[in-house]
Amino acid sequence: MKNFAKNIKQNNPEGLTKNTKTVSQFTWEIIPTSTPLFKRKCSKCKSSNLYYSSDKFRLNSQKRSIDVWLIYKCVKCDNTCNITILSRTRPELIDRELYQKFSDNDEETAWIYAFDAETIRRNSMELDCSNIEYDIVREDIALEDMIVMDADLIEFEIKAAFNLDLRLTHVIRKCFDISLNQLEKMLEAGVITVLPLGPVKKSKVKDGITVIIHREKLKKHLEKENVK
Repeated sequence: MKNFAKNIKQNNPEGLTKNTKTVSQFTWEIIPTSTPLFKRKCSKCKSSNLYYSSDKFRLNSQKRSIDVWLIYKCVKCDNTCNITILSRTRPELIDRELYQKFSDNDEETAWIYAFDAETIRRNSMELDCSNIEYDIVREDIALEDMIVMDADLIEFEIKAAFNLDLRLTHVIRKCFDISLNQLEKMLEAGVITVLPLGPVKKSKVKDGITVIIHREKLKKHLEKENVK
């Protein structure tokens, strides 16, 4: 199981222990493969309440100002609506590289604005994140592998560049391949803790959250479960 262990270092997680513990650290990177849908009644087909991002920008120049929109399309008929990115902005105030990305319909830039909280707030957008698909880039480590590691604590730091409105419990269950009932038992027994501390069941995935497995408690928990 040494192949699973990375650089084990001395650490003292706040609120976990006053003693020095050895720690193995890993990451779970949450990568969306689609953007949120925009809830809006279609003025054309009248049969849809959802629009998707086309990943394309519309630019309009008038005298000494420029407007930039992100184009959304109805999921049923592709009728378009524009979401304001920049309004009546002087061209010289726009970063040249960013302006070029607008002009080139840069997909990465479009995704940044599709998830951007300020853009969403400014346009009074109500989003539907329920159908967002995503991948989790991680090392496939089973709970049984963790109990034979040298480290006392096994940490999994979440990397999430975008807000997917995703429940933390869903990600933990998926990565550890456990049921909700199993997760609840492990939380109650202190096998799993989360930093920053808080109500795990109500938490959403955020960049920087760390899920921690306490190896000795995990070992005892699995032995107890196997006896049943």
